[in-house]
Amino acid sequence: MNSGGHYKLTRYLSVEQNLYINHKKIYRLCSENNLLLFTKDRSLKRKKRRAVGYHEISGPHQMWQFDLKYGYVHGESRYFFVLAFIDVFSKKVTGYYTGKSCKAGDLVTTLSLALKSEGITSDHGLKIRSDNGPQMSSNEFYFYLKRLEQKLDHEFIPPRTPDRNAYIESFFSILEKELLEHCYFENFAAAYEAVSEFITFYNTRRLHGSIGYLSPKAYLERVASGTINAIRLKA
Repeated sequence: MNSGGHYKLTRYLSVEQNLYINHKKIYRLCSENNLLLFTKDRSLKRKKRRAVGYHEISGPHQMWQFDLKYGYVHGESRYFFVLAFIDVFSKKVTGYYTGKSCKAGDLVTTLSLALKSEGITSDHGLKIRSDNGPQMSSNEFYFYLKRLEQKLDHEFIPPRTPDRNAYIESFFSILEKELLEHCYFENFAAAYEAVSEFITFYNTRRLHGSIGYLSPKAYLERVASGTINAIRLKA
């Protein structure tokens, strides 16, 4: 039985068998016979934790922020999840998910569909940013990003710094104040439909002061046509 590594095995031999063998020899014998304990790949954790920097945002699809939020289904007395990605430049919700649970696979699927629907390629240089939640820091999500041809950069905000993810936090605050606080949901289907309708309204009709009191859709159209200048920002 493997019970703690070659140092501890050396002590066991000394205490229980009265055998005094140098720990380096024990290590060599364990290595030759494949008896060493597996260790966690610390380098994988370091790769996942790309430091958050400040970036100049001058156009769409340069940075998306994403996070999770709870909603409540009153008729079921249960919570549901809302996962959303938001484009920092235009404030557009580029992808979202609603469900009774939200696992790493749901995050992978949601991002994959958003990248496809927005036509994202490596030319955009897209960065995505999140907190350190279990879905975001999962191996499944990490290896999904690693396989992407787009080579997306995933940044993690430091603990207890929600301001570094301010745009998605702002969207969820709006969702809470303008929808979730005022609605009674009889069942999950009603909650999901309400969230979907609200996001459509948010993207196409809701006016945002930070982009000249335009909707994300109108702002993107006017920037693309040259009618207005893009608002540069740091995130």
